[in-house]
Amino acid sequence: MLVALALVVGIGIGAGAKGSGDDPPATSAAAPMPIPSTVTVTITEYEDAVLPSKAPAKAKPRPKPHPTKEAPAAPKTDPRFATCAAAKAHGYGPYVEGVDPEYSWYIDRDGDGTVCE
Repeated sequence: MLVALALVVGIGIGAGAKGSGDDPPATSAAAPMPIPSTVTVTITEYEDAVLPSKAPAKAKPRPKPHPTKEAPAAPKTDPRFATCAAAKAHGYGPYVEGVDPEYSWYIDRDGDGTVCE
């Protein structure tokens, strides 16, 4: 910007010189002097730097884990017998499909959804 201003001023001075418009002026205009400019850049890196701040808050102690209850016991089922006849002889049955887990242990020969009937 300053260089452009110096050129404009230099042209303005040359335009006001006396003499014919076609003849070069008797004295030449001095070239504008360069203006020195200095730029300083400072880069500072902080690795894991701790800046001053408020006192660190004390960490709250973690609560101790409570002992968990034992896993619920598997649903109690009747003893498994080799046949429905043996189950019925011991007083067990009938078993309904989708209700009693024992249903899958025996064969539903008539397909009615009940075994050991």
